[in-house]
Amino acid sequence: MKESTDSTSMLYFGYGSNLDKEDWQKWCSRKGLEPSGLKEIGPAWIDGFILDFNYYSSSRKAGAANLCWVGPGMAATPGALFEIDEYTRDALDRKEGHPDNYRRVSKIVHTTDGKSHLAYTYIHESEETEFHTPTDDYIELIRNGLMRLELPTTWLDSGLRLTQSPRFDYVFVYGTLMKGMVREREMKDGSNFYCQGSAKGLLYDIGDYPGMAHGEGIVHGEVYKASDMFELIQRLDWIEGCGGNDPLFDRTIQEINTENGKLWAYVYHYARPVESYSQIQSGDWKSNSV
Repeated sequence: MKESTDSTSMLYFGYGSNLDKEDWQKWCSRKGLEPSGLKEIGPAWIDGFILDFNYYSSSRKAGAANLCWVGPGMAATPGALFEIDEYTRDALDRKEGHPDNYRRVSKIVHTTDGKSHLAYTYIHESEETEFHTPTDDYIELIRNGLMRLELPTTWLDSGLRLTQSPRFDYVFVYGTLMKGMVREREMKDGSNFYCQGSAKGLLYDIGDYPGMAHGEGIVHGEVYKASDMFELIQRLDWIEGCGGNDPLFDRTIQEINTENGKLWAYVYHYARPVESYSQIQSGDWKSNSV
């Protein structure tokens, strides 16, 4: 059993069976371990990875979920972000077979508010592409976990070879890229207007353009659906000054509220201090620009 509750807090991104609390508790019970250190924070996404079943689990005697890198703008995988301690990290290492079966790695993941977090996750790194069929019970663990978190199951179905590979193809814009604004033509090339939307955050007047920052307000904007997201975000990254040692904006993944329901999209957050700028209280750049 667990010896101490004093431990450094850290984060873990789960995308497989650990989306199901009961499965984790059963495994811990079998191993004589304390399960309470795995504390779910909420839904999250990891950018650039597809969900696959190219790993054969000897313990489950069937395929198991894995993350395979393809690149930003080409894929993203939903899951859950957890807070863990050192004891639970070591238990997860044991459960996932680190470092021989799955290797524990640190990756950036994104939560509903658009914040980016460095979190542990487990990836089986292999050149093997063979599909290993998982058990029905294992599939349901993942599917039920995604549905409980109100996350789409399309990436799971694609990994199971039930559907074609989905695309992470939404972008939320709130400034000069919107319709009627000076850079609207950039969105007409490679994407189509999908609907109006809003996201959690604070909007600031940077001068010729607005900047979105994390906060408890609401930012209003537009959602676009890309025909080729990989090509589109290369261009948008350049326009927004994203990347490098001193970025102007950071690209993240965030939950967007729309008239068509909730969806997840790429969003560009202002990456520099905002204290010297005035906040746009309405959260609406268009109305502020009139």
